[in-house]
Amino acid sequence: MTQVSISEYGYIYKEYKKPKNLNSKFIHKKVTDNEWNELYQYWQDNDDAKKVLEFDGHHLKAKNYVGIIQTENLSLEILPKIYEVDEGEKTTREIFIEMLKPLLNINEVQINKADLSVTMNRNIYEIFITMFVEYVDTLIHKGLKSQYISKEDNQFFLKGKLKFNEHIKRNYIHKERFYVEFDEYMSDRVENRLLKSTIQLLLKKTGDYENKRKLRQQLFVFDEVQFSSSYEVDIAKINLHRGMEFYKIPLQLAKVFLTHKSFTSMRGKDNVFALLFPMEKVFENYIEFVLNNSKDELGIDKVLVNGSKDEYLLSDGDCKMARLQPDYLLKMKGDRNDIVTDAKWKLIQSSEDDSKGCDKVNISSGDVYQIFSYLHFYDCENTAYLFVPKVNQESFNTFTYRDKAHPAIEEKKKLKIIPINLEKIITNNHMLEINFTEELT
Repeated sequence: MTQVSISEYGYIYKEYKKPKNLNSKFIHKKVTDNEWNELYQYWQDNDDAKKVLEFDGHHLKAKNYVGIIQTENLSLEILPKIYEVDEGEKTTREIFIEMLKPLLNINEVQINKADLSVTMNRNIYEIFITMFVEYVDTLIHKGLKSQYISKEDNQFFLKGKLKFNEHIKRNYIHKERFYVEFDEYMSDRVENRLLKSTIQLLLKKTGDYENKRKLRQQLFVFDEVQFSSSYEVDIAKINLHRGMEFYKIPLQLAKVFLTHKSFTSMRGKDNVFALLFPMEKVFENYIEFVLNNSKDELGIDKVLVNGSKDEYLLSDGDCKMARLQPDYLLKMKGDRNDIVTDAKWKLIQSSEDDSKGCDKVNISSGDVYQIFSYLHFYDCENTAYLFVPKVNQESFNTFTYRDKAHPAIEEKKKLKIIPINLEKIITNNHMLEINFTEELT
């Protein structure tokens, strides 16, 4: 299977149909006719695929989703748009996986340093498989958990409770047998069934020799466990009681693989598989995690996601409309005012206007209006903060909202754009390396 990696907004194209004026900020790749036809057929057959890939008549362009699409002969990996040629794929993959952990509730997942050394040529899907394999290995070393399971069988000796009616029906001739119901201490429980089913699935999906070897070994350990006959039913029966804490992470990953818990999971004809994540959602969720992780350093009491409840701009009696939903309303400690913050997965760039001696940024008007409404609605600091991913060495000034109705007011509403260096934050244990509230104290 051919493995190809592009970035968000990158193109997939046939060799003789290369798009004109390709944007060098994004990563584009060519594929063979056969690989192109498989991917195009998938796009054509699946309405959800049109949210991920855009067809312009000759080429397929990735949009705001990151992850993996596998056809019969092509494995297409879409990486975050912070991936640039000179930065390399490996770092971007590691950043993306770290950003995903809070979203998938697998914050504790760590890949061993030995595994990190071999992720250079692994795509996002293989890294997820490596995570699962590692944690199942840990679980096996600790020992599979068993439980008493009720069974019925025709035995040669009396064991448990005799099922009289069934015994008469089955053993009218065979007087030496007993049809009984009994409890047996077995590892064949729903948690182990789900893990075994995941192992079997990943054996078919992985293209990595080391992952395949370890998965085969693990399948042998689960030999006495049945496969899950209904993933959703068995997931609902999971019971992680005391002493089963080490099952938590492998089962979280099993849910990702078995139920395609990636917000977007699509299947096409000929066994096409996709595991994709909307980057806007991933980024917003990760910034929420980072803000909560940095509360003590920033003096935050609570991080209110999407603001407070029942806050609307318009009303008509009891009818309320246009709900206000700032990504994060920061309730500060002490007598400090609230702070309005927003997060956008957008590449904000500045351009210098030499004639006026100032900088301009390519922020959308809609984002500017949205944040302005928050500043005027909430009893908060006059400065709002917009978090965006940092790609280059961009740093932005604080921009002042114009207020023609109140030109004499000294404290004007402002917007400060904060480029987030994701690599530094991850290295800093998912904590902000800067205190953006210092200027307000």
